Amino acid sequence: MKMRMFLVLCILFPIGCSNKISSNQIIGSWWYIQDDSTYSEVYINENEWVFNHESIGPISMKYYLRKDSLFISDFENINMKNWKVVKVNKFKLLLKRNEEEVYLYRLYLIDTYFDVLNDSVAYDNFEQEFIYRYLIRK
Repeated sequence: MKMRMFLVLCILFPIGCSNKISSNQIIGSWWYIQDDSTYSEVYINENEWVFNHESIGPISMKYYLRKDSLFISDFENINMKNWKVVKVNKFKLLLKRNEEEVYLYRLYLIDTYFDVLNDSVAYDNFEQEFIYRYLIRK
């Protein structure tokens, strides 16, 4: 009996302590303030990472997860930037690369970026709300 319990613990312990991140944990809308004090938002679905900056606008990139690492394509979709997912919960996402750390905070939106893409009026409203959120946090 003790041997059976030991085997079960040996199998379940590594599974329960896995650092693997799933896309379900990061899918959604996030906001953050960059080092230069500019406001940005990130919208994530199953395979797209959309970076929305106050002066650039939304830029769509591809991403994928592998264990505790997040790989995001650059703006030309050529090079992948590797970020380590240090912490993720329903409120905060902490990414780290070399000495750089980025804290992203969950943004609860009624209509997401992906919901409004095919409706020009809804998209214009979404962009106006982005500017409003930017002005509040500035």
